[in-house]
Amino acid sequence: MKRDILIFPKFNNINLIQNIRKKYDRLYEAVPPHITLVFPFTDDIDNDTLYIKLKNILKDQKKFKVKFKGISLSKDNFIFLNCIYGSDNIINLHDQIYEKILPSHLKKDIEYIPHITLGQNNTIDDLKDFNFEFETIIDEIILEGIGKNEESIILNTIKLK
Repeated sequence: MKRDILIFPKFNNINLIQNIRKKYDRLYEAVPPHITLVFPFTDDIDNDTLYIKLKNILKDQKKFKVKFKGISLSKDNFIFLNCIYGSDNIINLHDQIYEKILPSHLKKDIEYIPHITLGQNNTIDDLKDFNFEFETIIDEIILEGIGKNEESIILNTIKLK
């Protein structure tokens, strides 16, 4: 089973994100809006060992604030909701997890940019008026399994201090 490590932000106005994902993201119903810390991978490390190692990395991690606003289009036509505050914390978690648990899975040729994927399209012209701000406190990290229909299967949740 493929797995990944995610943050499911709890925005009060998350329905605005879901309205866009419903139109542009084929995984809209399979997985909630998320920030990917570790991209989907397959590895021989079992879930319990992965959970223990992840919990050890996060043992001193405090909750942190994030803010998202503005939309951009990646080179491969993914629509991103941009992180405008808290990206340092997200990048630090991303780097630590790859360095300490999954170094062979890190794609060093791709810059990691914290974001929430809203879908895929070759233009964002119809989204130019989408200027809402999304803010929350990140208080947990999710170890997720990816089901055969690409649905989200929560394997473990790690609460932050």
